Amino acid sequence: MRYWRLLALLRDELDVGQAWVVSLDTVAAKLACTRRNAQMLIKRLVSEGWIHWLPGVGRGNLPTLMLLKPTDAVVMQQAVALLERNQVEQALTLMPAHAREGFLADYLAGFRSAKRVDTRDVLRIPFYRGIHDLDVVQLSRRTEVHLGSYLYAGLLSKNEQTGDIQGNLAIHWEQQGNDWLFTLRKGLMFHDGTPLTSQSVREHFERLSTSDSCNRQLFDCIAGVEVLTPLRFRMIAKMTPGFIPTLLTQKAAGIAKQAGDGRIIGSGAFLLDEQTEWLTRLVAFDHYHGCRPWLDAVEIWNIGDQAMDFDMNSDVVHPWLVPGRTQQFSRLENWEKGCEYALLNENRTRWMAVAEHRRRLAAFIRQLPLPDCLQPDNYRYAEGMLQAELHPAGLSEIVDLKSLPQPERPLNVVTYQLTEHIALAEQLTHALNSAGIPASCCIETFPDFNRMARLSQADIMISGEVFGEDPELDWMEWLKANTALSACLSADTQSQLMRKIETVFSHSCREERVAQFEAIECWLVALGIYQPLWQNRQQLNVRSHLNGVSLLANGWIDFSRVVFS
Repeated sequence: MRYWRLLALLRDELDVGQAWVVSLDTVAAKLACTRRNAQMLIKRLVSEGWIHWLPGVGRGNLPTLMLLKPTDAVVMQQAVALLERNQVEQALTLMPAHAREGFLADYLAGFRSAKRVDTRDVLRIPFYRGIHDLDVVQLSRRTEVHLGSYLYAGLLSKNEQTGDIQGNLAIHWEQQGNDWLFTLRKGLMFHDGTPLTSQSVREHFERLSTSDSCNRQLFDCIAGVEVLTPLRFRMIAKMTPGFIPTLLTQKAAGIAKQAGDGRIIGSGAFLLDEQTEWLTRLVAFDHYHGCRPWLDAVEIWNIGDQAMDFDMNSDVVHPWLVPGRTQQFSRLENWEKGCEYALLNENRTRWMAVAEHRRRLAAFIRQLPLPDCLQPDNYRYAEGMLQAELHPAGLSEIVDLKSLPQPERPLNVVTYQLTEHIALAEQLTHALNSAGIPASCCIETFPDFNRMARLSQADIMISGEVFGEDPELDWMEWLKANTALSACLSADTQSQLMRKIETVFSHSCREERVAQFEAIECWLVALGIYQPLWQNRQQLNVRSHLNGVSLLANGWIDFSRVVFS
């Protein structure tokens, strides 16, 4: 590899015929090798006619290197060859940093026009960012949650047609008092070929309960797991035992183990074959206990902003990226459940601790128009997570903040790198300053945004939540496993919230429980801690040769059902 890295270095440093006065030690340092290895590489390039090397004569005189012919083509050819062998990281070391996204985009585009030897059925998806942490206990952002659903199998799952809870890793389960007894299927195994047993389940939930994950609080109703036999165990509940089966369909309940080297080993329909900044590859697991997917692999390629120009070379495209250029695609769309919202932190300062200040701020945010960069047809005003209006009635009067006292310090508006969130955060910051309330705006990467230490320093947070098909589980996730919401609640408000959640499960009727959750949402609005803003229209365009494709609640397609015609 150092040979190719040296050719790439010469491409970046020199034009043909240009001389470079450089020491052998400098070349060795740039290639991270010994002086002797650098000397051997220089001799090889001289013998192959790439360079002319003139040793320095006399004390203090450095050698002179001259490039004799361009190296671009051979370096590019080697980089493509490395990609063909799935050596993505090595391939990208041969490309200048500014050209890496375009290089990957061009490589992916070739799959539509070139015939390749690979006989596997691989769904390749260009994406605008790298994939974050895929440890099952840390899953939070919707893309990572979607991928995690294929990497980790849960004890139970939801039947998509009926909504009923069904067995997955567990073949039988029954309640005894506040406890639940489970029986595992025979022959279960992790992706590394080791058996998945009751002890594996116990170790998974122990790791979850001691993690720093936002999901941990959601599972605090489980006191522990008692191993009875290799295939049978008892799950002990310390609160809301009737919620346990639903809870075990949640993302962090997917069973995984941590290997000695720190890798997280899953148990789902796909295994994680590679994850780097540039490529995440999922490969079908042939020993999966359920139905094997038809696809052999799914690859998510990070090509950054190049994703916005990729409609002609992709089988799946979001129409808002390339409006008016997707006639050859079939459109899937629906309104998203959940909403984008603002949170106001009552813990931040004495000024923010005053409920009336927060309520006025929330009303001020509510009256802001949709940012100019967003298409109005793709959004509707949210009355709540599950309630929306296409054409909301205007406020009875314009909210004016000028009568409010000045906060102790400028308000800190924080969000993460999502187009509509950034647009709203910047618009809100400008509007607050214009209204006489000093404010600043901070855009975080998502992993940093989701940390309690960071969020505790924010006054206003712009975020969003996507609900699926189980409103009870979705409400519990948002209320108990939401770092941003937790950061905004005082200890007293948090205690009140937990008591309200306990009251929810005193109702035997599912519809009544959902109504109680919506009442809690209204309570948070009344406190001036939470303000729903809008809901999104989900859109996805797909080519006709992809069969079995439908738009999921999280905005992705189901990899387990996709086939190629």
